[in-house]
Amino acid sequence: MPIDPNTPPIDILRMALEREKQAHAFYKEAAAVAQHPATKQTLLEMAEEEERHVRHIEEQLDRFFYADN
Repeated sequence: MPIDPNTPPIDILRMALEREKQAHAFYKEAAAVAQHPATKQTLLEMAEEEERHVRHIEEQLDRFFYADN
């Protein structure tokens, strides 16, 4: 789904959330097959960072769109 000036903020955050989840899965998968210890560690750290992004976006969705206001 392309983003344009009319894209609702909730849709942008949902798209971002999906991309962060995909990135997390990619880094975890890559770490599982990495042979070099430093590469494996870097990939696991990247996966952790993506997981933090997922949590942050979920918190923002809850705060601004899903919470009972």
